[in-house]
Amino acid sequence: MSGFIKTDKASDQSALLKAIEFILADPAEVQQSALQIKTHYAAQHASERSATEVNTEVCNKIITNYANYSAVTGSATALVGVVPGFGTVLASFGGATAGAALSMKYHIEMTMAIAAIYGNDVTQAAAKQACLVVAGLGAISEMEQSDSGTAGPTVFAAAIRQHLETLSPDMLREIFGKVGKMLARNAAKKALPFGIGVAMDFSSRKKLMRQAGVKARDFFSTTKSVM
Repeated sequence: MSGFIKTDKASDQSALLKAIEFILADPAEVQQSALQIKTHYAAQHASERSATEVNTEVCNKIITNYANYSAVTGSATALVGVVPGFGTVLASFGGATAGAALSMKYHIEMTMAIAAIYGNDVTQAAAKQACLVVAGLGAISEMEQSDSGTAGPTVFAAAIRQHLETLSPDMLREIFGKVGKMLARNAAKKALPFGIGVAMDFSSRKKLMRQAGVKARDFFSTTKSVM
């Protein structure tokens, strides 16, 4: 998915950001799929749901879909034939980075889908960068919760807005550098041989994705536009 992640120059990208770019889905396809779900759901429930309720329930469905999909992700060998570009990432960056990239691929794509439901055009650069920040900080927040508790939606939204106001290539590298280190640390604690995106246990993957998705939903539902 060349061109999704922009930095000052290609060599400045962190290994994790480079790996994510190889396997991330086309934002236009993610957006189209999300809006199709919304159109279908609204047609069925428009008479009994407000627009706000439709958006919330569609996002909840998207979150559940991604949580379930990420939870049942199989072995690295199987994924080479399932996720386009994953074989290249595995060979180029190794198992740990490939696993972390896979985990964040689903986080970012889920975030893009949620952003699209709330009217953001995720094919545009500003919205795409916002999705990176929301997904990255959402994952960090959930992985830190055992130490300091989960940040409430107001605190999380304020942190996102602050980052977006001063967003730079260095900041993106810092966010995803921290994501990569935390995923590796968590995998090491559990003595997992591969990246957390693949080797993390079923319930943990599902919980992390669901909670990060709720954070993204709450942010975009209270933010008029990130463009």
